[in-house]
Amino acid sequence: MLTLLAACASDPPPVALTEVPIEHAPIVLVTLDTTRADRIGAYGHVAARTPNLDALAARGTRFSSAWAPVPLTIPSHSTILTGLLPPRHGVRDNGDHRLSEDATTLAEHFAADGRRTAASVGAFVTQSHWGFGQGFDVYDESLHVASESLSWHVERPANEVVAAADTSADFLWVHLFDAHAPYLPDPAFEDPYDAEIHRLDVALGVLLSTLPADATVVVVGDHGEGFGEGGEDAHGLLLEDGVLRVPLIVAGPGVPVGVVERPVSLADISPTILRLAGLPAPGDLDGRDLFDESERIGVYSETRYGHHHFGWTPLERLTADSSKLVRGARLEGDETLLAELDRLSSLPPAFAAAEATLDPSTVEQLQALGYLSEGGSGAHSGIDPRDGIEQIAKLAALRELPPAEALEAMAVLLAENPGWRDLRMRRGLSLARLGRTDEALAELTDAYRDGPGSTTAVTIGELWLRQGDPAEALGWFLEALTIDPRSATARAGQAQCLAMSGQLDAAQAVIDEGLAETPDHADLLLAGAVLALATHQGEEDWIEAVEDIVARRPTQARLNHVLGSLHLRAGHPEEAEQAFEQELRMQPGNVAARLDLVRLYQEQGRLVDVVKALRPLVALQPEEPVWQAMTASAYLEMGRAGLAKEHLLACAGHPACPE
Repeated sequence: MLTLLAACASDPPPVALTEVPIEHAPIVLVTLDTTRADRIGAYGHVAARTPNLDALAARGTRFSSAWAPVPLTIPSHSTILTGLLPPRHGVRDNGDHRLSEDATTLAEHFAADGRRTAASVGAFVTQSHWGFGQGFDVYDESLHVASESLSWHVERPANEVVAAADTSADFLWVHLFDAHAPYLPDPAFEDPYDAEIHRLDVALGVLLSTLPADATVVVVGDHGEGFGEGGEDAHGLLLEDGVLRVPLIVAGPGVPVGVVERPVSLADISPTILRLAGLPAPGDLDGRDLFDESERIGVYSETRYGHHHFGWTPLERLTADSSKLVRGARLEGDETLLAELDRLSSLPPAFAAAEATLDPSTVEQLQALGYLSEGGSGAHSGIDPRDGIEQIAKLAALRELPPAEALEAMAVLLAENPGWRDLRMRRGLSLARLGRTDEALAELTDAYRDGPGSTTAVTIGELWLRQGDPAEALGWFLEALTIDPRSATARAGQAQCLAMSGQLDAAQAVIDEGLAETPDHADLLLAGAVLALATHQGEEDWIEAVEDIVARRPTQARLNHVLGSLHLRAGHPEEAEQAFEQELRMQPGNVAARLDLVRLYQEQGRLVDVVKALRPLVALQPEEPVWQAMTASAYLEMGRAGLAKEHLLACAGHPACPE
C-alpha cells in the first residue's frame, strides 16, 4: 500500500492528501545538480556531513524513491519547472533544445497570480538561454564571464548563488551546481564527491537561515552520478539507479513529517508546489501531487544521449514499487510494466520543441573536456547503450593521441560505428585545425545531412568564412537561423557575410538587432569589426574591442585574422603580422588569413617570406593554380627562374600565371 510512513513511533499517523493544508506562504525550490540520494545522511550515507539536509528531512517529508526523468540537467529541470515529461516538453538532451516559450513554468503560474518570483542559478546549464527564465521577475545568473564564453564547465560556488538569492520572493528557485564534476578535494573528506555535497549543505544552511519562518522548502536533486554503475562513470548514457535516484525533501507549515517510500517522479514537483501555493494546476500535467496516494503503475525515465550522439537505441525505464523495466535494443526487468512504458514513452508533444545552438569555439571546448556536441535524430544502429558503453573508453583515449594518430583512430571508429555523428563532428574540427579544410567541410556536411542541426550549420559556415567564401557561408548561417532563430552566433555570421559581400546596411541592421539582445556577445562585436573593415570606417576604433575578445577567447578561429586586418588598415604592419601569424599557428587552414599575410609580405618586398607563407597552401592543394602562380611570381621577382619552373608548369593556362 502506498503510504506516508512515520519516521518513528511517536510521529503522527499518515496524513491523507486532503488533510495537507494549503498555504499561501513563500515557496522555495532548491535543485542540487548531480546529487545522488544515497550520498545524503538522511538517506543512510554514514560518511555524509549533511546536517542541514538531514534536519530538513527530519521536520518534513522525505521521499525515499524519487526518480529523475532524464540523467541530464537541462531536460530534468525542464520537467521540474513544468510538470511535463520529456516526450511532452521536447527537451531530451543537454544542448540540443531549450525549453519552448510555449511552455508554462512554475514561475509563470506565480507571476500570473501577481506574486513575486526570483531565481539564482549556479551554472551554464541553468542559464536563461535554455528557456528557464520564463516568468521570473529576477533571474540572477551571473557567472562573471561574457555571454558567449559560457560553457558546461563554467559555474559559481553555492555560497555565491545563495548570497545572490532574493529571499523576499513569493517563489524562489535556487540551483546549486557544486556536486557536478570536477570535484574539488578536501583533506577532511576521503571522497571529494562527499566534500562537494557537504559544501552544498553548508550553503543550504545559510539559505534556510534567511528564509521567512513560514516558507515551504522543496529540495531535490536533478539527477545523480554513475560512479561505475553499468560501466558509466558520469551520467547521461545509462539509466542505472545511481544516475536516477535523487534526494527529494518537502518541509514547511502543514507538511507532514515522515517518509514516503512509493516511487515518485520529479514531474510531481510542479503540481505539488502549485497546490501548496493555492494555485490551480493545469489538467494536462504528467506529474501528480507528491502526496497523492492513488494507484500508479510506475514512474518514467529516459535518455536519448546514446541515440543522439552515437546512433544507438534510446533507453527508457519504468520504475515501480518493487520492480523496474528498462528498454533499449532489448527488454530487461519486469515485462508486466511494458504497456505503461509504451504509453508514457509515446506521449504526444505539448508544443513544438525549440532548438538551441552552440558556437564552434564552445563545441571545441566541450569536446576537449570530454563532452560531446549537438545531438542528431533519425534511425538508430540497433546497438543498445548498455552494450556500447565500452566504446566510450575509446573516445576518451583519442584525447591522448597526437593529432594525426587521432584522425586515423577516428576513421577506424567511424568505420565500425557510422552513426556516431559526434565523432564525425570531432573529426571535422580536427581536420580543420590541421588545415585540411576541404576534408573538414566534407565530413561536417555529411554529418549535417545525416542529422541537421543549427550548431553543425554554424560550424560549416565558419569554415567557409575561413576559406574566404562569404556567399557559401551565408547559406549555412541562414540555415542555422531557420532551425534556431535566436542564435546570436548564426546572426553574427550572417552579418559578417553581408558585410564582406558589400551589403553594408543589411549587415548593420543584423548587428544592431543582435547587440540589443546580447550587448557583450563576442561574435556580434566581431561582426561589427568586420563591417568597419568593409566600410573603411573606424578600423582603429575597433582594435581595442577585438583585442579584448582575443583575450577572452584566445583559441577562437578568425579572431586574430580580423585583429590583424584592423592593424593593417590602421597602419600597424608589425602588429598585423603578429596577429596573422598567431591565427595561422592555431588555424593553419585559414586560407583568407594566409593570403592576407602573403599580401603584407608582398607589400614589404619580403619575397622569401611570401614563398614560405604560400608553401602550406601549395602542399595541401597542389592542383590550385592561384597558389602556384603566386609562388612562381615570387621566385621570378627574386631572379630564381629555375625554382619557378615547376610552379609555372602547374599554373599554365591560368590568367594569373606569369608569362
